[in-house]
Amino acid sequence: MSGQRTTVDQRELILRRHLNSIGPVPELTPEEELSAAAVVADGRRAENELAALAGAPMLDLESVATLRDRVRHADAAREHLIAACRPLVVNLARRHQSTAGLTAALLSAGDEALARAVDRYDPTGGLPFSSFARWWVERAMREIERNPSATAVRRGSPSAAGPLTADESASLVDTTLLTALGHLHEDDCRILELRLGLDGPGLSAADTAAVLEMDLDEAAEAEEKALAKLRHPSTPGDLTHLRSI
Repeated sequence: MSGQRTTVDQRELILRRHLNSIGPVPELTPEEELSAAAVVADGRRAENELAALAGAPMLDLESVATLRDRVRHADAAREHLIAACRPLVVNLARRHQSTAGLTAALLSAGDEALARAVDRYDPTGGLPFSSFARWWVERAMREIERNPSATAVRRGSPSAAGPLTADESASLVDTTLLTALGHLHEDDCRILELRLGLDGPGLSAADTAAVLEMDLDEAAEAEEKALAKLRHPSTPGDLTHLRSI
């Protein structure tokens, strides 16, 4: 019993140290997250414009300076988004029952997932970054729990009537699908989040309808509409495999 208590104390110490290392970063409202993400997106466009100017015989130095200023603002906004969501990593790690050593691995994976999430986040759908980032962090932590080196992904259908287990949803939801989900409207994301188990065990169709306070037919229609948007993605890159969902 004392050995178990020691493990719990060490785990809690690791969590608290990680939280203290973050420092006093103000929490962002959903609106502030969207605003910061818009600055990040603008910086990406500026980077592309700068790249297009490379090698040009005549450069407008004032325009170049403006573009570089946009990139700098984007970098600062990106770091702010990541820092503001690092407490989320600690909160999610706390939900996972693990040893002290595994807890440290969960925290490291969660911080890395935040950096990946911010570079794939599209604010135009209105989904707050913290909601989008939560999926990436949770997925990374589940992968660590299953196997630190696991990268295999199972692609299947989330529209089956029964709930998904944690292992099933972790292997089902690959990073391409998470990226595509982030381009949908917040309401579409919510029903798929529940069905896929992006923030916990996947729910059955009936339980999802109850959480959303819909009748079963209404929830089924909403789910099908959200899935239809994934089957015909408008996001960059090769997402054609999503049409099999």
